[in-house]
Amino acid sequence: MTMRTRLWWLMTAMVTGCVASVWADYAADVQAGLRQLVLRLPETAQVAALVAPALAQGGQAYLAGDRGFISEGWGRAGGMMTIKGLGSPDDLKANDVVLLGLLGEPSEADQRVIARAREVGAQVVLMGPESAERWGCHYLPIAARTAGQGGLPTITPLLMAQLWTFTGELVAALTRLGKMPPMYQSILVPGGKERNAEHLKYTWEPETPAPVAPIILGRTYLARISSYLRTFTATQRDGLAEAARLAAETRRAGRTVWFACLGHLPPEIPAQPGDPGLLEPLLSLEPEKLPERVKPGDLIIYLGYYEPYGPWVEQTHAAGALIVTIVAGTPQRSAYEMGADLNLSGCWPFGDTTVDIPGYDVRLLPPSGFMQAVQYFMVNEALAAAGG
Repeated sequence: MTMRTRLWWLMTAMVTGCVASVWADYAADVQAGLRQLVLRLPETAQVAALVAPALAQGGQAYLAGDRGFISEGWGRAGGMMTIKGLGSPDDLKANDVVLLGLLGEPSEADQRVIARAREVGAQVVLMGPESAERWGCHYLPIAARTAGQGGLPTITPLLMAQLWTFTGELVAALTRLGKMPPMYQSILVPGGKERNAEHLKYTWEPETPAPVAPIILGRTYLARISSYLRTFTATQRDGLAEAARLAAETRRAGRTVWFACLGHLPPEIPAQPGDPGLLEPLLSLEPEKLPERVKPGDLIIYLGYYEPYGPWVEQTHAAGALIVTIVAGTPQRSAYEMGADLNLSGCWPFGDTTVDIPGYDVRLLPPSGFMQAVQYFMVNEALAAAGG
């Protein structure tokens, strides 16, 4: 090995180590936030038990607040079929329950929701950073970094983790009242659409599983997403560093690094406070139309579910660009077999659910929104460290 070659390998190792250190720090910060959610599980379960009777008596569950929070929780694999986004505060009535997700302080629109809920006797479960004002709501504080506090925000993935932890505890509380809300199965799983169509006609499932004790579902969910994140951090180090290197080279060459995605939350992340703006969103675009925008020498970072949805790889290559995929894979096709120029594993399971309730036909609580949010910011951290 020549001296020049040795120097090249040394510099490459130094850059890779630097990149890995930065995004590993971000992952460690998220893990610290998850541990705080575990410690606060008794409070989460208590709030769920307080609001469950209102829903059991005919109240409607709503989502409000951050757009990504609403998108993540509505029509979601592993989530409640009956929950929906709040169209207007005037829609609220007694016994309704609003899950209000915040990335910072409540906006004027959020405050109107809270005020209207008080007027009509609805309840608000406010989930947000520890610094947020409580406004007299049920409050589930999240130990997280928000925009402007130094480093990329951790509030986005941790808010998703709190949403699904609370959902698990709410479902458990309802089973203790003799009620089981119908839950979605992923429509990307064979038979999912047909199964969901059958259950959409129910307000409550005809049969209720045995009552589920507090904390079990929330604790299981938090343990599993923490494990998925540890796996991603440990196994995708080299791939993430290579993705960052490709992205940095693309930007230095004057070309565009695009962000493409499939998911409930991911399309909303580039517009959230704290996004560094290193990736150009390529949202709601059919892959067949990629050559109209993507140019030779560009790079697409595709963050999705189990595999690219449609011919993303083929059309990217037809445009003369490169593509990196971060997906979970299917039972027939692993995440490393997507045909991309670089294939990374999302490290969460096929089916996008994590928790079983004995006696119920599908699993609950999706990990993908949490994992995709972490991965988005880890890619950005790695790209910044690589000089992007």
